[in-house]
Amino acid sequence: MSHRPWFARLVILTILALFIAVNIWQPGGIRLLEVLSDGLDLGAALLATVFSFAAGARFDRGLAQRRAWFLLGTGMALWTVAECIWTYLHIGAGLGVPYPSFADIIWAIGYAPLILGLALGYRSLGVRLRTRQRIVAVVVYAVLLAALAGWMLAPMCRDLPAGSWAEALVGSYYLIGNLTLAFVASLALIVVWDGLIGRPWLSITIGMLLFALSDTAFSYAAWVGIYAVGRNWISGVIDVVYLGAYLSIALGAYRQATLSLADVPRISPSP
Repeated sequence: MSHRPWFARLVILTILALFIAVNIWQPGGIRLLEVLSDGLDLGAALLATVFSFAAGARFDRGLAQRRAWFLLGTGMALWTVAECIWTYLHIGAGLGVPYPSFADIIWAIGYAPLILGLALGYRSLGVRLRTRQRIVAVVVYAVLLAALAGWMLAPMCRDLPAGSWAEALVGSYYLIGNLTLAFVASLALIVVWDGLIGRPWLSITIGMLLFALSDTAFSYAAWVGIYAVGRNWISGVIDVVYLGAYLSIALGAYRQATLSLADVPRISPSP
């Protein structure tokens, strides 16, 4: 069994409860809430990165699980760098963060290893969906992508000032990236819901789904002009879910890094 998973879950729930309380009562004002929010996101991303690489190191070279965790660690490392840049611009330099910024470029690059790592981790568990399930999943993905593109992306691009092609490009990439992340995470969630090997991946897939939801909600809220840290309950929910996503991934990686491999059937290296 993993080492004290209940304690790790208790720590995460405590952090989220305190963060929710600070969002509601704002004892130090908006500025303190912004510092706390950015600092917690950066710290949680760093934890997710360290534990993901530690989890990958538990597997022998050539194993698909090792590659999957290292890909997740790489994606989390890129997002940690993006969080660091965002925190510097937002808090350290005291400047308004431009959109898109250099942080957005790093975040965008990070989607690739995260999606690949999640897909590889799902495949390495050795459970396959039936053909009918795959067809239904692809159809649902296509319908959701078309619906989101028509409901949110097209109006966003139409309302942009002339020459703001970079914003349209980044917005389109984020929408596709978040939906793809949610799609792969949903497929993985079906096969990791139970079983010792799948328990760490359960937290990972939940975290990825939370990211997809919070990022999409943030894009929409920022577009309609209602997102502002500490200004309304919608912004608070988005920030709490976003932090919860990082913490959930850190929890899954921690559980894998501390899992007793003696209790797990050995997985043969991929040919």
